[in-house]
Amino acid sequence: MRYFLLLLPFLLFASPFHSEKKISSISASVVKIFTVSIKPNYYQPWQMRSQKFSTGSGVIIQDNLILTAAHVVNNGVFLEIKKSSNPKKYISHVKWISHEADLALLEVEDPTFFQDTKALHFGKMPHRQDGVAVYGYPQGGNEISITQGIISRIEQTFYVHSDFDLLTLQIDAAINPGNSGGPVFNQQGDIVGIAMQSLSSADNIGYLVPTPIIQHFLADIKDGKYEGFPDDGLYIQSMENKGLKQYYHMKDRTGVVITQVIEGSSCDGYLQKDDVLLKIDGVEVADDATITMQENGRVAANYLIRLHHIGESFEATILRNAKEMKISIPLKPMVTLIPFEHEKRPKYYIFGGMVFMPLTKNYLNEWGRSWVQKAPIHFVDIIKNSNYPKNAKKELVFLQSILADRENSGYELSHAIVEKINGIDINTFQDLVHFIQNSKNKDVKITLEGGSLIILNKQKAFEANTRLLKRYRIEHSSYLR
Repeated sequence: MRYFLLLLPFLLFASPFHSEKKISSISASVVKIFTVSIKPNYYQPWQMRSQKFSTGSGVIIQDNLILTAAHVVNNGVFLEIKKSSNPKKYISHVKWISHEADLALLEVEDPTFFQDTKALHFGKMPHRQDGVAVYGYPQGGNEISITQGIISRIEQTFYVHSDFDLLTLQIDAAINPGNSGGPVFNQQGDIVGIAMQSLSSADNIGYLVPTPIIQHFLADIKDGKYEGFPDDGLYIQSMENKGLKQYYHMKDRTGVVITQVIEGSSCDGYLQKDDVLLKIDGVEVADDATITMQENGRVAANYLIRLHHIGESFEATILRNAKEMKISIPLKPMVTLIPFEHEKRPKYYIFGGMVFMPLTKNYLNEWGRSWVQKAPIHFVDIIKNSNYPKNAKKELVFLQSILADRENSGYELSHAIVEKINGIDINTFQDLVHFIQNSKNKDVKITLEGGSLIILNKQKAFEANTRLLKRYRIEHSSYLR
């Protein structure tokens, strides 16, 4: 009873975040998205999974487009949308998608869908403790839902959909399945973010794609193609230790030391190991690799890199051999050894019952959300510690499984990385296919990581493929695109 009395004055006098008039106006432009999707099966790459039905939310913006989250429509084969004021569903299509930023733009076949709606506008980047309202269609009902909260944190976060780190807003308003893709508004009724994920291990911790990331996506597609977000390709070490700072002649400066530059990345050929990165575009980098963003708030320094578009340049101020200098560096996409694919069929190649694939994060996700604990440990180690190309090696090709047959009897070597075919290094998946297909030898010698060997008679292996495809009801022995 005591707690009720303390709260009662607040409940009596608190004013609504949005007026009824504003709620009605906003709600007319917030839509529910119905998605039928079919995901590829990375464990059995010759087939697709069964179709799945899901729902999400979206918002009408300029040019009769609907902004939503990419994961709401990912692998979608049939999309429909509806407004809160009309039970009719309208057929929709994805026009643009950014998997990195978990954003998508949809178009609607029937232009009458936009009657009695208006394009909603984007607001400025909010501050911590600013109030927000989440509009959308979470599970548990058919009507539009509105929840209220505050911005609790602004920082770089890895997006679950893409495993790519970008700026996010953390809020304490409830974001539930079905809210994804829904708009989040400030008190003026302007969009400040798109709901995209929540923290499953805590209550009422949700994450938004903020307006700077949305605006980057919209600016990117203006030329008719999507290029994505750039990456510097740097591995760095913080310089919070006094002895380390003295060793690099830092004096009163702040920065981070570069420990590795990924081959083929943006900074390759411009920066080098043991350079100290002092500033990015004139903004000082702190010893803990952060920069000032708002008032006393700080975010990871690579936020400044992500703000650029691919093809643009950023200015790095560095300390090299105790001498300070500035270098202009053109930006490229991220370079990675084990990629995260989206809306692609997995590549595979069957030879004598041996199923070969390029290693992707999608394959590791076949072990579920706990793949770090369950997937093959040597794959996890690469992801965590050395997920970048080295020398000529651009992909990791591995033996995924073995379709049992007399030609491969006795080999139990699944999940082994392929190093060589007939003594020739394998640097890409296409290398493996090419060297097997074009081998002039009677036998194909496959060398695996650790030195294990597979020897298959080429003619008999292809003959085995014919009976194996029939036995396992597989339509094609490969998918190479």
